[in-house]
Amino acid sequence: MNKTVVWVVAIIAMATVVAFYVWSSHNRYYIMTSAKGIAYEVDRKTGKSWALIGNRKILQESPDTRHNPERPLPYAERAKITGNAGLSYGSFAGKLYNGSSWTITGIVVTVTAKEEDGAVRWSRDFSDGVNIAPLETGHFSVTVTGEHGVKDAPWTIKEVYGYPE
Repeated sequence: MNKTVVWVVAIIAMATVVAFYVWSSHNRYYIMTSAKGIAYEVDRKTGKSWALIGNRKILQESPDTRHNPERPLPYAERAKITGNAGLSYGSFAGKLYNGSSWTITGIVVTVTAKEEDGAVRWSRDFSDGVNIAPLETGHFSVTVTGEHGVKDAPWTIKEVYGYPE
């Protein structure tokens, strides 16, 4: 009797798994329309979508899709990044000039807060996402705490991320 129950439960479990697989493969895509009347096919698993125009399917890429993945800039290119920045009202903000041939997508800066007597109050790494094209200037800003009464805040660029043009 016990073996029969185990076999029946196993068969029901396998049938459930097979039924779910068949259902999900047949319901993977759905069609939606835009306000302008364009039909789109959307893949529920990956999120990709295609515009359906006539008998053609045209892949729709999001604007933030990059063909070059973000990675740290080589040292020679990172040395071409310059800027100025400072502490002000709870933030550390400034401008960066991208003299490299890469598009910058993120930076990590090390900020050191110094007292009147030159003693270090704190030193921290901050990161910010930016989008600065080659040979252009952009802004960055990070929120900081403990900046009241700081006399000097030297900073360095620790890491720069981006992709080559």
